[in-house]
Amino acid sequence: MRRLLLPILLLAIAMAATVQMNRANEHADPGRATEVSTEPDLATPLLSARRAPEWLRSPESDALLTDAISSVLATTATPGTTCVLVERTGEQLAGSNLGVSFASAELHRLITASVMSAAGGGSGFRTEIAISSEAIITVDEEDGTAELEGDIWIIGGGDPGLATAAYASRFDNGRVFTDFDQLAAEALAWLQERNIVSVRGRIIGDESKYAPNERDYYNMTIDTPDGRAVVWDRPNDETNEIGPLSALLLNDGFVSWPEDDLDPTLNERASNPSRSTAAFFDDVLESAGIAVLRSAQDGVAPPIAERETLSVVESPPLDDIIASSLVDGTTAEMLLKEFGIRSGSSAERAAVAFSLAVGNGFDFAGLPFDITTTSYVDGSGRSSINATTCEMIHATIVDPDGVGAGVLPTAGDSPVASCAGSTGDSLRVFAVATGSTTGLAGWFDAPNGERLTFAMLADDPARLTIPDDAPEGSEPQGPFEFCNPLQAAMLDAITGHPYGPDLDDLGPVAPAG
Repeated sequence: MRRLLLPILLLAIAMAATVQMNRANEHADPGRATEVSTEPDLATPLLSARRAPEWLRSPESDALLTDAISSVLATTATPGTTCVLVERTGEQLAGSNLGVSFASAELHRLITASVMSAAGGGSGFRTEIAISSEAIITVDEEDGTAELEGDIWIIGGGDPGLATAAYASRFDNGRVFTDFDQLAAEALAWLQERNIVSVRGRIIGDESKYAPNERDYYNMTIDTPDGRAVVWDRPNDETNEIGPLSALLLNDGFVSWPEDDLDPTLNERASNPSRSTAAFFDDVLESAGIAVLRSAQDGVAPPIAERETLSVVESPPLDDIIASSLVDGTTAEMLLKEFGIRSGSSAERAAVAFSLAVGNGFDFAGLPFDITTTSYVDGSGRSSINATTCEMIHATIVDPDGVGAGVLPTAGDSPVASCAGSTGDSLRVFAVATGSTTGLAGWFDAPNGERLTFAMLADDPARLTIPDDAPEGSEPQGPFEFCNPLQAAMLDAITGHPYGPDLDDLGPVAPAG
């Protein structure tokens, strides 16, 4: 009996399901169509490449960009002396001579910026004026005036932008400065509040943070594949491109300059920047009626626990100072020394360069360092020994959130503004044209939302020569000028992206009728 029940039960379930399905079909049936749509039919099928026009254009656009970059290389007499790297969000679109080393000139400063940012922690610099805790203030009971018995110290924190308003106001190139006038005024107010009219001591500048002192690198040598070479070439030292280096540096280390001329060759360098800063503050006090009885000197201040602070001034944020290093060689060299301190090494140039190469400083900054292709011997790129690859330079600006990408000037604020077109804020570029070296590094936000990152370096001494058939008095064209043919061609190729047909021509076809 049980064997008969199972087939009967299964048959009943099947019949019920069939009935239910028929009812559902009848309910869903809209009946016979009584009207026909008058709307035009689709001219482009739903499953058509025209419904993804950007995808349709992309291969052709990339190919045309590659062709444009190839044309850039053709603008040089010897394409083998030029490297180029162009990427789109990690995808290489064009590359040439990527493993070849080139003189990096000021593009070298992007490397300094990257390693400094990696070690910097975001904080800037602090300059302090203080007295010893053992200093004595003696008050004259008859007239109420007071005398400070002890020295006043100015403790340098390595701030490359410490400046007076008279010096800083001369610049409009985007550099940031720290107000020394404010520091001096607050210290003066501290003394005046106590009715101090004389200092039985000295004003002493402390630059010990960057010991041992290195004012420049003209007398320093380094081993190269071609033998010993000087770090900085002596014939060019009178350009004042970089001021004397010191942890207490006021006004870039210059004691005088023309008010209406930014030519640095007209500036007078301080032989001892820390002593010069102390002497300047001495003059501030004397002008305010406070006599300083002994001459300004340089020395080492008491420890923090053994001194009393009169005034402090903090620098702008570190990233702003790093941005200044792109336009100021002194700032770049000071940042190299600061990197040595913050990385636990030393401010000495040789020690910093060694720690970067051997101590994985470049790796920590995310840079593809190769000792056979990158030579890093100073912070500013002034040395002719400095050299690197397009891959290394590109790595400094490829991260959209990195300091390198962030500090690049807009094309309109750069020396190549005249050949960058109307790109607004969408093109950021750092351009160099020094000697036979010409180069670019930057990023471009294309109209289709894609970001291209690029780096170019070229060494073409032939472009400095005057052709034999040139008119007498003709000047060589090229690397000494910005927007030279190579830079102009590269920027034109980059800003032409995306190439190919207009998206409207590739999109869905409008319905007929």
